[in-house]
Amino acid sequence: MTDRLQTAKILSRGGLYTNEDFLALSDTLPGAATGLVNFEVGQYGGYRRVSGYKYLDASYTRPAGTGAALGVFIYDGSIYSARKEASGNDYDVLKYVSGSGWATTSLTSGQVATDVVRVRGLNHSFTGSKTLVLTDGINYPMKLVSTTWTKLNGSADVDNAKFAEVFRNHLFFAGMSQKPQLLIFTAPNSDSDFTAASGAGAINVGFDIMGIKRFRDALYIFGKTDIRKLTGSSTANFSLAEVSSSVGCLASDSIVEIGGDVLFLAPDGIRTIQATERIGDVELATISKPIQNALQLIDIDFTYEQCVSLVVKEKSQFRYLFGKSSLTAPNTAGFIGALRTSDQRSGWEFGDLRGFQANCAVSGYIGDDEYVLHGDYDGYIYRQEQGGTFQDNNVFASYKTPFLDFGNPELRKIFNKVSIFTRPEGDNTFLVTADYDWDDADVFSPNDYSITSTGARAEYRDTATEYDTAGFVYGGATRPVIRQSIQGSGRSMLLRFVTTSSANPYSIYGFSIQYEEAGLR
Repeated sequence: MTDRLQTAKILSRGGLYTNEDFLALSDTLPGAATGLVNFEVGQYGGYRRVSGYKYLDASYTRPAGTGAALGVFIYDGSIYSARKEASGNDYDVLKYVSGSGWATTSLTSGQVATDVVRVRGLNHSFTGSKTLVLTDGINYPMKLVSTTWTKLNGSADVDNAKFAEVFRNHLFFAGMSQKPQLLIFTAPNSDSDFTAASGAGAINVGFDIMGIKRFRDALYIFGKTDIRKLTGSSTANFSLAEVSSSVGCLASDSIVEIGGDVLFLAPDGIRTIQATERIGDVELATISKPIQNALQLIDIDFTYEQCVSLVVKEKSQFRYLFGKSSLTAPNTAGFIGALRTSDQRSGWEFGDLRGFQANCAVSGYIGDDEYVLHGDYDGYIYRQEQGGTFQDNNVFASYKTPFLDFGNPELRKIFNKVSIFTRPEGDNTFLVTADYDWDDADVFSPNDYSITSTGARAEYRDTATEYDTAGFVYGGATRPVIRQSIQGSGRSMLLRFVTTSSANPYSIYGFSIQYEEAGLR
């Protein structure tokens, strides 16, 4: 009988695919996933369950005030957050001080909170001083230099600006409700001089502006159905050119720079600005074809204004998070994308995110440490990439393979064993489910298999390893390769790996399936 046994080895890579049929995936991308929740591209290969998040400070969990965190910012080595005052109509911007919480000595008056959904921050230093500029779509922009706040009200045109960006030593504003098609810019080397005689001015781009982003030698201006770019260095030679006249940006806060390009959420998916500019409006500029229908369904439960984004630079990864106040964290949605290879076209892999209830987000460096932060609808500020739980709540994670037919969809197989190759980071209990024959209701599927692995892989060269802590095993994990006998037969097989009560991340490099050919029928 052993001469009839076959073994198929599958490497876990390719990311989430919601647009491909099982037959195609079985042949061309057997390591892709048809369900991938709270997994990321593993830095050591395979898929890794995402790390957790914790309160920025367990003793001082949120700034004083009421309602959502309206914004979170990193400025001059410190963290700030905007939140509506508990009484009154303004919002405060409070500074976090380790060991003493959120100070009330920053911006505490003058910015009306009514109708403010999100406060956006921009750091610059082109004037010679480290500066934080805030825009909220309701009030005049504000700037912070050291400990001094100044209202940027030198021009009525920038009242209620939503967006700010620095380009060629000018500060640009856009998204004003009274003049939504205008780009307003300051004089050179100034963030407060709006006089034309000094070199300030305005440009009408011809459409309502959804966002602006500096990239290399151009300022890109996004509308819902148009994109243009501004080049030049002053009023004397600023030039506006068309990038696209039929594709634009749906979500203002989806515009991020990563991997040497700018990504944004368009009607046909996630696009790169370089491909959109280079090849026009054809679908080759879209990098998210594998999850196209999932992206198109997001507006059933959320608005595009509820999208926030951030970049985890140390993982070449971006995250789009969708939440709203009426939902609990487990019912939120999001997408995670990362480059497994340097190929900007085919190197991207995607997955679903659940459990991030974010109204604002930011990432940046304080010293040598990358901080990935988000604020929720109850005002709490969290630091991501910390620990294994979502603030003490266990993380649901699921990886579902395509139906695999092992080269012959008509040949029946008797399945004997599955071996899962893992990189555990602590104790975990896996639920492994096997389904057969493309979910045919008449085909038997066995009960879930529960498998426990204890300990974690440790390497002395690995700076992330915490020695002499709970769960640390000097001998490594007890079961880095999990082998499980299975039952059932069919022409194809799907596996699902789930952890629901896990407090520790882990990676799945791949798996092998041992089966016996049973003939054609």
